[in-house]
Amino acid sequence: MESRRVQKLSIDQMNENKRVIVIGAGASGYFAAIRIKELCPTAEVVIMEKTGKTLTKLRISGGGRCNVTHDVTGNAQLLEHYPRGKNFLKKVFYRWGVPETRDWFEKNGVELKVEEDGRIFPVSDSSETVAQLLEWRAKKLGVELMLNSSVVTIVPMPKDGFYRWQINTNTSGSEMATDVVMAMGGFPKLSQYNMIASLGVEIVTPVPSLFTFNINETTLHDLHGVSVVDARVKLVGYPESYNGPLMVTHWGISGPAVLKTSAWAARWLNEKAYVNTVLVSWVNLSEEELRQQLNENIRSNPKKMISNLGLDGVPKRLWDFIISRAETPVNKQSADLSKYEFNKIVENVIRMPFEVDGKTTFKEEFVTAGGISLTSVDSNTMAIKSQQGLYATGEVLDIDGVTGGFNFQAAWSTAAILAEAIAKQ
Repeated sequence: MESRRVQKLSIDQMNENKRVIVIGAGASGYFAAIRIKELCPTAEVVIMEKTGKTLTKLRISGGGRCNVTHDVTGNAQLLEHYPRGKNFLKKVFYRWGVPETRDWFEKNGVELKVEEDGRIFPVSDSSETVAQLLEWRAKKLGVELMLNSSVVTIVPMPKDGFYRWQINTNTSGSEMATDVVMAMGGFPKLSQYNMIASLGVEIVTPVPSLFTFNINETTLHDLHGVSVVDARVKLVGYPESYNGPLMVTHWGISGPAVLKTSAWAARWLNEKAYVNTVLVSWVNLSEEELRQQLNENIRSNPKKMISNLGLDGVPKRLWDFIISRAETPVNKQSADLSKYEFNKIVENVIRMPFEVDGKTTFKEEFVTAGGISLTSVDSNTMAIKSQQGLYATGEVLDIDGVTGGFNFQAAWSTAAILAEAIAKQ
């Protein structure tokens, strides 16, 4: 089918203007389109979205508040939060990092705040503030939005023509472009990358990242809603452990400590079919520090029943659960604890074992580890090395961060870099 754009534009107009098609109306797609127009106002920029909605994931992110980015002291610290893509992002963050992101949003009317844990949200505590800014800014700059336009194929055109790409859709026929930006997000299945792979782009098999652990233990489920502020999680057989807040759910355990673990161990857990033993330390203390604290509590309260002794940072319901797992009589005075009983309590505070049997997607934070291989992408421009005028940004790349605004930061940064490259062509 002949493109309506070829019919509409004269040769003079085609030579005067770039025509950029951005595939995907998510955070990275919108930001790429906006930055291209800011840097190159004469370019014609079109966002094509397969659904009838825009910025869907952004709107529900952070519990509806949108965790825009994270407060860090420098790029070295920022890079430590990316299980995949760390080395690739060094150059990217050097040119567009957290300071540039915060500056852009605040200059465009979104006031930001830093929370105690470093996460950065809009002062409004509403993701709509961010979504509406992106939509308004794109519209004001003249970005065209095509909804319900699912891209079927991306076809390279002869090199002697003005347009380098033909985009074939399921609804509007074909669209011509000088440049194409792939911002369609991450896909859970390898087959969903077939359109991109057909262009000779290497794809890393996707696996889930950022998920919670299913634990089939009803006594644990009875604690649903109980949380601790600084736990530590260790998968048996995996070399690292991760700390942070942890919450007991109806199906197992969740919270940043678990999500970090699932992100860094994403491929390892996939190979294990998400079946493994996890050791939970309910306090982020060494065994020696824990023993000292418990001994001090006992010395200070020798006549207290062990059920009332407690431990700093451990809620009463959880403490009772620990005592039960340690098989210690709840009505025993703390001074009468045997060495065996004391050691059993220590073991269950600092290394309580649970059998993980599956995973559960963590709401809007679900991302994939995998996508376009970073060996196929130029980190200076975000261009696909083997294809002139083809770029990628956001979660379609084999880049993923832990929860806390890091995936959004990668989206803003990669979009900003490719916008600069397109504008400078």
